[in-house]
Amino acid sequence: MSLAQELTFDTYDEAVESYLDRGWTDGLPIVPPTPEKVAAFLDYAGLSADEVLGHVPTREVTVNAEHVAVNAVMAGCKVEYMPVVAAAARALLEEKANCHSTTGTLSGAAHAVIVNGPIRNELDINCKAGCFGPGWRANATIGRAVRLVARNVCRAIPGFLDRATYSTPARYSFCFGENEEDSPWTPLHVERGFAPEQSTVTLHSVMYMTSARDSASRDPAGVLDSISRTVRAMGVTGDRWLGKDTNVVLVMGMEHMRYFAEAGWSKKQMREYLFPKLTAPSGKGESPVRLGKDDGILIVAAGGHGMSETWVLHPHLAWAITKPIDLA
Repeated sequence: MSLAQELTFDTYDEAVESYLDRGWTDGLPIVPPTPEKVAAFLDYAGLSADEVLGHVPTREVTVNAEHVAVNAVMAGCKVEYMPVVAAAARALLEEKANCHSTTGTLSGAAHAVIVNGPIRNELDINCKAGCFGPGWRANATIGRAVRLVARNVCRAIPGFLDRATYSTPARYSFCFGENEEDSPWTPLHVERGFAPEQSTVTLHSVMYMTSARDSASRDPAGVLDSISRTVRAMGVTGDRWLGKDTNVVLVMGMEHMRYFAEAGWSKKQMREYLFPKLTAPSGKGESPVRLGKDDGILIVAAGGHGMSETWVLHPHLAWAITKPIDLA
């Protein structure tokens, strides 16, 4: 049974314009969330409309499955994407994901949705060239659905509870997968305790994205030294409430990855090399890196050939949260 108010429109265009006028979109047109479409999304994910996916206590907000389904339809998702969106919503609403701060901060933090496991290929989630950009429906609409939930349900509306000074285009949508097939490493979700055949979502708050570009180094140590300098320039935020489990995400492309594959370096070896360099006392022009443990460095293989770079996703005040994708 639907919990939402039903609205009636004479035409498709009238519905789209009404949603825009009411401020229920990110500024782009939406797919009208008809009762039939919303019900189909819930049925596919095995969710009841009133199933609670999480809370934002500081805003007195409770997010149920119907809220998420409505926004997934609006974002242009296929029905098959709903379990991924639901898992990402659960992650966003975890206490240490800090939804209130990461959606309201002056810095305009975004949320990266990183997908692992077999569902990447089943849904055609881009993990390779262009994975941060346009061109893939799954990437675009899953990431957009999460942001619409933040806006429409968690009340992160610009000028209201979204207080970003500038904001960022990554707040429209930011979703990609790990390139597990071409990677020499253990996938992110397996490192975080899930089985290889399990599909997961990792949600990471992103305050800044910076490129650790290095086309000169030809060995693991040289590449990691470049990454260390990039991370230390912007820092990694943390506080007493987050404790020692803060994270930074390094998205490593094919050109850098091959040096580690050739040398046989694991992600564990990379973290052991990086951690003391990242957490050494800050020097001139550097910011503190507040990582309590080396496994707070999350390494993800993604992107295409060409540029010799690793992208650093510097966090806002939150943990990276990994949730299983439950398939009904």
